[in-house]
Amino acid sequence: MVIEEVLLYNGPRSGIREDDVAEIESKLDEFGIRHHRLGDEDNFNFDAVIALGGDGTMLRASWLAYEKSKPILSVNFGTLGYMSGLEKSELDLLSKLKGDFEIEKRMLISITAIRNGKVIASTTALNEAVVSRPNGGEIAQIQLKCDGAKVFDYRADGIIIATPTGSSAYAMSAGGPIIDTKLDAICVCPICPHILGVRAMVFSPNSVLEAVDLNRAGGNLLLADGGTICQLEQGDIVRVEKSPKSLELIKIKKDAFYETLYKKMS
Repeated sequence: MVIEEVLLYNGPRSGIREDDVAEIESKLDEFGIRHHRLGDEDNFNFDAVIALGGDGTMLRASWLAYEKSKPILSVNFGTLGYMSGLEKSELDLLSKLKGDFEIEKRMLISITAIRNGKVIASTTALNEAVVSRPNGGEIAQIQLKCDGAKVFDYRADGIIIATPTGSSAYAMSAGGPIIDTKLDAICVCPICPHILGVRAMVFSPNSVLEAVDLNRAGGNLLLADGGTICQLEQGDIVRVEKSPKSLELIKIKKDAFYETLYKKMS
């Protein structure tokens, strides 16, 4: 595969300077790669998305990438950059877009909120689904089921249901394991549990997980990749399963994820 034309995704929250965008555009011109900026995506048939910023920008850009069925490369201008393929100092490697790269598929999860047997919200996420108590709300009481069987009743600030990509994000901060991104799996991690000894659990990608809101007054929130999807009521079910879609990451450097992980955690 050869990348001839790209969309540069530098959203308003990316914090990237105009000089930085111009520098990347100059490099792309040097390598003969046509480019357009966010907002023009409906006016041309681009081959790939290049996200400019940190992991937050990458998450927002990923929605556009998998909706358009295009691969994505993230150039890190932020602080963490766990999902970044390149750092700002490595722009010369953009020349490899002419065919010297690999495509790595990342698992996505489908998230469906159900009330009284009816779907009230649905979305797809790259990192995680979170069922969380609202600020100042009562402790979240959530029952976890796997393929219809009860697994655990949580009393916590919430639970995180994460992909391998999301295992190095919010789930890691809550004490969950880091899962190799080459694997397909689903990790469930409690947030500040009020039960001693509770641990994160890893499930098969073929599992259908359900988080049932047990709070009498309701009020728990469903979030996906950091964005609020809906407010839940008692008895609502959040169903999470592997999506039939996947996100394609452009991989220019070998094992960039582990290189980045080592640098950020050392």
